[in-house]
Amino acid sequence: MKINDVGTVGVVGSGLMGSGIALNFALAGYQTIMSDLDDEALTVAKARIDAALAMFVDEGLTTTAEANKAVDCIEVTTELQDLARRSDFITEAIVERLEDKQKLFRYLDQTCPSHTVIVSNTSSLKISDIGKGVGRQKKLGLTHYFVPPHIVPGVEIAKGPGTDDATFQLLYDLMKSIRKVPIRVLKERSGYLINTINDALAWEAGRLWAEGVASAEDIELGIKSTMGFRMPYYGPFGHYDYSGTWRWPPDVLEKKLVPPDSIPSRQDAEQRYKERLIDGPFFMDPEKMQEDEERRDRDFIRRLKSRYPREGGE
Repeated sequence: MKINDVGTVGVVGSGLMGSGIALNFALAGYQTIMSDLDDEALTVAKARIDAALAMFVDEGLTTTAEANKAVDCIEVTTELQDLARRSDFITEAIVERLEDKQKLFRYLDQTCPSHTVIVSNTSSLKISDIGKGVGRQKKLGLTHYFVPPHIVPGVEIAKGPGTDDATFQLLYDLMKSIRKVPIRVLKERSGYLINTINDALAWEAGRLWAEGVASAEDIELGIKSTMGFRMPYYGPFGHYDYSGTWRWPPDVLEKKLVPPDSIPSRQDAEQRYKERLIDGPFFMDPEKMQEDEERRDRDFIRRLKSRYPREGGE
């Protein structure tokens, strides 16, 4: 199947990720069906989408006419069978529990038309595990979005062990069509690409906090004001290039480049960090979470407009 064959997309799950994914497709003009287990969840999802569109219009990312058109493109239902039978492309965005995803994939495989492509938004599970027992192995894959999914441009795309090249190309083309930046992951692994990198950073920051090297506030400040400040322009490889580290004498460079696996185990610090994570947020007041998220999203939108302008200008 090619991108021109995709007319209707389905999104199973209407939570934070599912509703944002549905909004991406609707804004690109795809007829979008979003399903969940009950009407209450769908009501909350529709309100979340309306609020996101209002912010898009307010920040000049979309026009009122485009927002209204997107709303018209979204249909909600509690009837999974209806979504399955009508969709050309389906994204699963339910709870991150393997057995639930496996059950859903098997049901969709048995119910969808033979041409339908089914992908997961999982952040940690392997497509080879989720898709066990599914007949259409060639038409399975991963499209992993990042919070908030209707704003963050990057989306990981990956194959399962049986995914064919045509399906992988469709994932790439489809993400481009909804104005996302597809990131091709060439080897299946738990956590895929970005979460694996992010987890390494988070754990190292947590251990430094637990060892008393710096406060959580200063670790956060340090990351945001240094590497975070640079990251819109380059990642770790670009930093290596532009920092000039490669010019160092070989004996100095060898001592500098110590892989994380060479660092002695710090089990006490790791345990303290785990216990702190269970206690709740480091800085955020849960009662002000919605207000903080709105401020974050507005900042993200302004950066999105700057770094990834729409074709033809704003």
